[in-house]
Amino acid sequence: MSASALCAGAVRADAASSSSSSSSRRRVRASARAVSKTTTRVRASIAYPAPSGDAEPPKEKVVIKNNTNPLSAESAKPVNIKPKGEPVRIKIDDQWYDCAGWAKAHPGGERWIHFFDGRDGTDAFYALHSYGPNGSSKAADRLAKLPRCDPPPEKELKTPTPSEYAASMSFREFRKKLEADGFFKRDWLKETWALVQVLGLYAAGQFFAYSNPVMSTVLLGLGMVQAGWLGHDYVHGRGPLCEALRYMPTLLNGHGVEWWSQKHSMHHTFTNEEHMDNDVMMEPFFFLRPPSESGRPDSPLRKYQHIFGYPLLSIMFWLWRFHSAESAWRRKDKKELVLLGANYAWLAFCMPWQVAIGSVFLSGFIVASLVSATHQSEEIMEYGEGAEYVEGQFRSTRDAETVFGPLETWIWGGMDTQLEHHLFPTMPRYRYHALRPILKAWAKANDINYRISPSTKIIADNLKLLKEVAAAP
Repeated sequence: MSASALCAGAVRADAASSSSSSSSRRRVRASARAVSKTTTRVRASIAYPAPSGDAEPPKEKVVIKNNTNPLSAESAKPVNIKPKGEPVRIKIDDQWYDCAGWAKAHPGGERWIHFFDGRDGTDAFYALHSYGPNGSSKAADRLAKLPRCDPPPEKELKTPTPSEYAASMSFREFRKKLEADGFFKRDWLKETWALVQVLGLYAAGQFFAYSNPVMSTVLLGLGMVQAGWLGHDYVHGRGPLCEALRYMPTLLNGHGVEWWSQKHSMHHTFTNEEHMDNDVMMEPFFFLRPPSESGRPDSPLRKYQHIFGYPLLSIMFWLWRFHSAESAWRRKDKKELVLLGANYAWLAFCMPWQVAIGSVFLSGFIVASLVSATHQSEEIMEYGEGAEYVEGQFRSTRDAETVFGPLETWIWGGMDTQLEHHLFPTMPRYRYHALRPILKAWAKANDINYRISPSTKIIADNLKLLKEVAAAP
């Protein structure tokens, strides 16, 4: 059977649940993993067609049995790390590479290489790395120097399901078409305007710091929000501009780039997969699944999380600051420590303490309220049972349709197009709204459930989820 027929026939198990409650979405994972039927319906024709071919689908996915949390304090090193001398085989495009010698030198850390041992890492590689069309070819050049190897033994292969395989094959052609059409190119005028907005808010907030502390707090809070979105774009992005401004969020917001990049890349690669994506494991402060379902310890706080949940989100930027400083100190990263010190000196000596503290709380609340909403009430997958990259993003991520006009869209900072961002994180954020209808058409042609809801409903669903889990036995 062709990959084209597989793509057309792999129907999403949760297609009928796009308007269901948050608890229903969580329960969908059992049926979603069971889907593997492959009919031969003809794919619709769109401007960005998926490929057809005669490649045979791989065998059913091998579920990882190990339930150790690779990010927990008691885990001294990555899961399933191989002894020295044994090959670590990863497939990129149609070539297998032995990455054992490269693992320790990998800028993203050794654990990433071992996570993909025996797997096809093509989609994750192109999503997170520089490879040419997205502004730099550094990662692709390094990849080309790695030793080639034969595929691993069958028992070591971690193969996708037929529907995952078909979606990935189609998606790769889709990405190439977007590259050819300039979706990854940066617009210097838009880049300048985004930076001017951030600096203008900081300057205005500083100007009113002593004469009007309330206005200053709001202006600086909004400035920190926009600096966070822009810094997020720079850290994901590739090319000279992003390299030059990579540490902007460290200087302006006190957020360490290296710590955040490691954490956030895990979130992108293993979205909503427990023990891999820490954004969906925040006990005892928030429970997104009741202990009776997750098997993890309960807390008296859970019964009240729907009451304190959203106010507590305001501490997010403080937590990021703490983890950033701790990570930089542990790694003896002098550059980050100097920039973090400059930020704290500015907060301490250039404004009233109420403005400094209030602006960090306000900005953290806005950012946390938005970024959590588009994932946390979606499907949460067990450790080792997450889907392959493309299908995993559609299962775990929902777009938001802003309902209060341009101001709300501006506050979202491009994260209302959360699905587009997760599929193409190195793409400039101002391209996502133009991409949205194209992605929607591609998903429809490939029988993949593209989900979008009004921003008010997404936040309401998140609150409902907290309440349902709080009331669960």
